[in-house]
Formats: sequence, C-alpha cells, structure tokens
Amino acid sequence: MKSKIIINDYSTYSPKRRDSLENSPVRYLLDKHYLENKTKIENKLNRFISLKEQLCEISRDFNKDRPQAPNWINGWLPGADALSLYGYAALGNPRHYVEVGSGNSTKFVRQAIKDHDLQTRIISIDPCPRAEIDVICDEVVRAPLEELDTGFFSMLQEGDVFFIDNSHRSFQNSDVTVFFTEILPTLRAGITIGIHDIYLPFDYPNEWADRFYNEQYLLCCYLLGGMNRLEIELPLVYLYYCTESMQLLNDLWADERMKGVEKHGAAFWLRTT
Repeated sequence: MKSKIIINDYSTYSPKRRDSLENSPVRYLLDKHYLENKTKIENKLNRFISLKEQLCEISRDFNKDRPQAPNWINGWLPGADALSLYGYAALGNPRHYVEVGSGNSTKFVRQAIKDHDLQTRIISIDPCPRAEIDVICDEVVRAPLEELDTGFFSMLQEGDVFFIDNSHRSFQNSDVTVFFTEILPTLRAGITIGIHDIYLPFDYPNEWADRFYNEQYLLCCYLLGGMNRLEIELPLVYLYYCTESMQLLNDLWADERMKGVEKHGAAFWLRTT
C-alpha cells in the first residue's frame, strides 16, 4: 500500500512519477547547456580519468578490517558519484570540504586527501553519528542543518567543495528548505556544490514514491528561474542517460579492478558565480 499524506484543507495525495518531466523545459535547459559547454564538460571528465591508477587502487568491496576505507560497491554511492567526489578534491585541493550527510562520500574524499597530500579539512554535518566516519573528519557537527546558524557557512571560500546529501525533503524548517532559501543564495563565488540524488531531467524513480522526496523540484525551479549566481558543472544523471560524454570514463570502468561497479551517478554539480 502506498504511503499517503493527509492535508486537512486539501485531498489525499499519493506521489506518482511524472514521465513528462523528461521532455519539460528543464530538459531543454540542460540540452542547451550541454551543447554550449560540451568541451568544458569533457575536459573535466578527462581530468578525472587522469586519476585512474589511484582510483583503481580503491577496493571494490567493503573491508571489515578497514571500515574507514572507501569501497566502490557500497549500495549508496554509485561509481560516477564517487569518482566526481574524489576528482573534485584531488584536482582542486580545496581548503574545506563541507558535507551535509556523511558516509561513503566522506571515505572517498579522505582517500583523495591521503593519495594527493591535500590541505583539505573535512567538516561533517550529520545528526546521526557513525563512529567509523567521525574519526576521518576534521570537524563533526552532530546536529541537523536547519539548527545551525547560517553564518557557519561563511567559512566556505573560492575553491571549496560543499556536498549535500540530506533528507531530500522540503518542509517548514527542513534542511532542504533552509539550504535553498537561506544558505545557497549567500555563498561566495567559486564554490563547487554537489547535490545528491538529483535525477533531472527525469523524475525520481517510481520505486522511491513512498520516500516523498521533493528536493529536485526546488533545484529545477532555481535553474528555470535564471540560476542566479549559479552555473551548471556536471549533472551526472543527464550526462549518463542523455549524452555520450560519459563514455570517456569507459577506460576506467573496463579495468578488471572495477568489475561490477555501477557506472552512473546521481550528483548534480554546480558552481557559484
């Protein structure tokens, strides 16, 4: 039985995937951006591929004796997401990597720091502590995003990375609402932002209907409204399903050490301007 939200002054609502989203204005916007920026996008992917040897040294499977080490087959962070996190850290050497929601993402960034002797400090914001993650962070904030003073994010400077993998739900005083309405508009220029579980130009998977995710609709409105102080970098779902550019990563995925790794991703990467 499907989950339902009962709203007193409205009607019973059951979420349903909207297939027409893939042919909506946001698809045209992403197509236009891709055609205008194809060379730039592919240069970025080729730079990621230059890290192949270090990437292939990362284990495919979880090692219970090394719980802080990343592994490619983890059930939560697909290959292209892990690759992009590692790549943005390794190639950019940010002073700060701030993430809302920690886990496999933290492990891949920590590995990049080790492999490339980066200056990067990992700052984890997550209300649900996980011991194996805490020890690989430089700072842990064990509180929901919406409970933080928005001035906390003034630490982010040009070149820093901000990764969002939170509740994915916009309600009154939820982390998603606070991020889009109070934090994102105030960030300095030159900050790389990754928002996870964004399926644009498609709707969320039908099997996720009971999760009531709605975060990507706010992002969609932001994009269609003019992307004030934002530019698109790597919309991974779009690039994987709607273009051929992700084939540039085939040499990595074809390596025997990568056998069984999911090739797609669901992070939507942007940069503030």
